[in-house]
Amino acid sequence: MFQPPVSGFGESETQSLEEVEVEEDGEEGEEGEEGDGSKIDDAHIENTAIQIYQDMHPSREQIAVGGREIGEHEAIWSVSTFRPDWGPDKLRDNNALTYWQSDCPNPNKNHTDESYTPKTIAIRGGTTSRDLYEIMTVECEPEFVGWLNADITSKNDGDPFRVFRLQVAILNTHSNGRDTHIRQLKVYSILPSHLQQSEKEKEAE
Repeated sequence: MFQPPVSGFGESETQSLEEVEVEEDGEEGEEGEEGDGSKIDDAHIENTAIQIYQDMHPSREQIAVGGREIGEHEAIWSVSTFRPDWGPDKLRDNNALTYWQSDCPNPNKNHTDESYTPKTIAIRGGTTSRDLYEIMTVECEPEFVGWLNADITSKNDGDPFRVFRLQVAILNTHSNGRDTHIRQLKVYSILPSHLQQSEKEKEAE
């Protein structure tokens, strides 16, 4: 319920409680209309997110070129920090409306949507956390919406290579926000059978 500011009661000594109640009802109606509008906007944003998630989902393209997704039972997924109820499981739940969110100490007061958007992402690989090397970096546009593809094989003449540990590091965000969030993260590797077939085709050439 909307409550008028304290100063409102002091502007007119003749103002009655009935008058206040009428004003409250009127303002509630306006607020209700605005609330309905925001709900419609939120619903539109959610529907758009779901549509983009489905239309641009990388699985179709990856399967077509002999790729497969690395699932829960094939890797240990971890994050540096996360807020309660927004942990690493949200990266893997196949839900376009949820996301993992970091929880940095002393967060920046600027919490607009852009401040959460990653700007520079580094993809690193190695055997352990001590010998990670940078494979590639990816720059994200502030207004970009959808899946962002990072093809690490492009850094090895298109050939796949092995890493025991893969790290996705968000180096900075737009608007210099301290925290960030990511809705989904998929990692794909090539099927051994497809790799063998490709090698045979190269030998035949």
